[in-house]
Amino acid sequence: MVSKTAVNNANAPDMSSFFNWGLKIRDMEELFLITGRPAWTADGSVISPNDPVAQTKYILDDIERYMRENGYTPEDLIRIEYTFTTAVPKEKYQEVFGLFAGFLQDVEVKPAACTLRIVDSLGLEGLCVEYEFWAAK
Repeated sequence: MVSKTAVNNANAPDMSSFFNWGLKIRDMEELFLITGRPAWTADGSVISPNDPVAQTKYILDDIERYMRENGYTPEDLIRIEYTFTTAVPKEKYQEVFGLFAGFLQDVEVKPAACTLRIVDSLGLEGLCVEYEFWAAK
């Protein structure tokens, strides 16, 4: 079973409600990389165009289902990468990150996070957020 240890950075803001600045991983047997997940359906239809909060809710619900179908839970997350488009208003950032805090509220050791990327486009009109998830057992 994977052992996760959070590593605080006293010189950085406290973001521990949804990520750690560092994470030590021991005894890992398997790594599950989940590709960037935008808010679209299997037929390519965009969910809640241009709404980063609704898209994030959709993605988190879908990712939790997808992880469970593959034998993982949010507790197994070790890294999350965030990508926003320039269309996401800065006043929505806290609401989006609040959704992640809620998603991870029962996770004892939060995953490490990557730099928030801001890009011009995510490939389809109306997509404004995308997240990559790494899980380990």
